[in-house]
Amino acid sequence: MTAINFAKKRRRGATVVHRNPVTWGKWQAIWRPYLRWVGLFSLFLLICYFIRVGDEKLREPGAFPLRRVHIEGELHNLSAADFHSLALGYLGQNFFFANLDALNTALAANPWIEEVSVRRWWPDTIEIQLRERDAFGYWGALEMVDVNGVRFQPKVVRQPGPWPKLSGPVGHEKALIGTYKEIRTLLDPLSLKLVRLVQDDRRAWWLTFENGLEVYMGREQFEQRLQRLAQIYPPVLSSRVDQIAVIDMRYVNGFAVRWRAERLAPTAG
Repeated sequence: MTAINFAKKRRRGATVVHRNPVTWGKWQAIWRPYLRWVGLFSLFLLICYFIRVGDEKLREPGAFPLRRVHIEGELHNLSAADFHSLALGYLGQNFFFANLDALNTALAANPWIEEVSVRRWWPDTIEIQLRERDAFGYWGALEMVDVNGVRFQPKVVRQPGPWPKLSGPVGHEKALIGTYKEIRTLLDPLSLKLVRLVQDDRRAWWLTFENGLEVYMGREQFEQRLQRLAQIYPPVLSSRVDQIAVIDMRYVNGFAVRWRAERLAPTAG
């Protein structure tokens, strides 16, 4: 018996091509990066939209108005009215957009303010934190000087005196304050209260006391002459102080006294 093969003969030289259809998973792999960027861009646009809308809402007239001023700090020569008059122009302005830096600058220009900070306090308050300048006394005819030797020129002095009066060369402020304290420590127990201390352009010293007595110390040997004044005043001069106009301490071994309505005359001492 003979077998017959009915299989179709393959043409010589032909190639069989198997076509695989593109699956959904492959489409996802192709488009996923593009979709991710589209999603991020859409989210960015949405955020920008809400920011713009929020900004417009914040800037609407009457939105989030400032209504109060709160002040922190001890006031002696300043009053709350000094701040409220400046802050009044900011009340009613928007909490978020009011230019409080300008208010800070205006307050810092007050001679009595040594340090100031202005900030917002939710929901409607301007908070002013300050440190008032600690004055020591008058400097010259028009100025004052603080305890750190800084000169300033206030328009109003509310704190009651009496204030010591100092005058001297520029740059000697702290030195004069120190000398004033030294003199007070030495002579206050002798009932000589210093009220005015002057160092002139020649660096010579003048002392004026509460009882009207003036003492000329000169330029040299200030410490020695001051000690000598403390030694001679109680036994020699205190009983006649109401008759003395000026004591001149420039002498090496003594001093000179100018009596009231008289010329300066040497006196042994």
